[in-house]
Amino acid sequence: FAYKKSDKVISLLPFTLSHMLAHGLKKEKWNYIPNGIDLNQWENIKNIPDNVMIKLNEIKKTFSKIVAYTGTFGLANALDSLLDASKLVNDMQVAFILFGKGPLTSHLKERIEKENLENVFLFEPVPKNSIPHLLSLFDILYIGLQNQPLFRFGISPNKLIDYMMSAKPLILAIKAGNDMVTEADCGVTIEPEDPNAISDAIRKIVSMSPEDIKRLGENGKRYILRYHTFQYLASKFIEAIK
Repeated sequence: FAYKKSDKVISLLPFTLSHMLAHGLKKEKWNYIPNGIDLNQWENIKNIPDNVMIKLNEIKKTFSKIVAYTGTFGLANALDSLLDASKLVNDMQVAFILFGKGPLTSHLKERIEKENLENVFLFEPVPKNSIPHLLSLFDILYIGLQNQPLFRFGISPNKLIDYMMSAKPLILAIKAGNDMVTEADCGVTIEPEDPNAISDAIRKIVSMSPEDIKRLGENGKRYILRYHTFQYLASKFIEAIK
C-alpha cells in the first residue's frame, strides 16, 4: 500500500528497486541515497579519553600492528569469526581491538578468557566525535556481517563510511549486493564468517609496502568525500523531491 501511494521512495540500499517494483512501486518513484558523513565531525575532532589512550599505548608496546573493529557486539556482526582469526596469526605481532558493546559482550569476554586469546582486547565505546581520532590509531579496520540473503539488496553501514574516511585499509567480510571497498579500491573484500580468509587478508595487507597501504587509505577517503558527504547527499535528496 505504501509503495503504491507514495510520491517518492528513497532507499538507503542500491538494489531494492526490483523488490519494490514487485510490491507496487513505479520505477520513476524510486531513488537511492545512502548514508554519509558530517564533515564537521571530521574537522572538529575530540581526542579519545586519556585512560583509553594509555591502554592502547601499552598494547602498542607488545604488538606492531592493530586490527580494529568499532560498533555493536551483536550476532549479525559475526565477531566470532574475528576471534577465530586471531588464533591464526599467532606468529605475527597483531593485536585485535574491539570497541563497542552489545548482547554478545559477555560471550566475547568469556571466549577471550577461556581460550586465552592474549592478542584480543575489548573496550567500551567512545563518544561519536572521538571516532576519527580513535580510527587514526589503528593499522587495519575490519567490518563483517553474517552471510544473510537480506544483504543482496546492498548495505550502507555508517561504520564502513567512517572507516573509509579515516584513510585506513579495510577488510570487508560481507557478501552483499554492493561492495564499496572494491569500488573504491581501499582494502580487501572476503567471504563472510571465514576466519582463514580474515587471516589471509591481514597477512596480505601487512605485507604491503607503506606506499601501497597509504594508497588504499587515500582511495577510501577520496571515495567518501566524492559520494558520501551530507552536502552531496542533501543535494541528491533535494533533486529527488524537487
